[in-house]
Amino acid sequence: MDENKVVFVPHCILNQSVRVTGKEKSGLIKEIVELFVEAGIGIVQLPCPEVEYDGGLKREAKSRKAYETENYRNSCKKLSVEVLKNIKRYLDSNFKVIGILGVEFSPTCAVYRLDNGKKIVPGKGIFIEELEKEMQRQRFQVPIIATNLNNVFSTLEKIDLLLKNC
Repeated sequence: MDENKVVFVPHCILNQSVRVTGKEKSGLIKEIVELFVEAGIGIVQLPCPEVEYDGGLKREAKSRKAYETENYRNSCKKLSVEVLKNIKRYLDSNFKVIGILGVEFSPTCAVYRLDNGKKIVPGKGIFIEELEKEMQRQRFQVPIIATNLNNVFSTLEKIDLLLKNC
């Protein structure tokens, strides 16, 4: 029997209506989801740190600097611990976790590039930073793949490479 495989996907890829006001849409990002479905990869939805913290689905866009508070960072740290517990549950049940998707330009989930309101700059989102710190603390590693919701085709290429290597 083939090994069961899963990927951890940001809430906003599976439910675009949780994105910030002006960027929200209905439904999911079909192309990304279909790629995993066709490959037989299970999808685990990550919590949205911004929704969990603010408790609201309708919110204005904020910069990373606006989110850089002790309370928000602690909230992201707490979520990262829970996400890793969930990943370990899958691993302990003989699943292969092929990766975690991040969302470029997000103040919370960016892997390499942030939108600072004026331009795109190098940097990580707060949740991704905390997730990486927690993985390092636990001597544990799962690939984190940057997705660009403004360019789904570049994202599909990255996911395709990930799938070929898993």
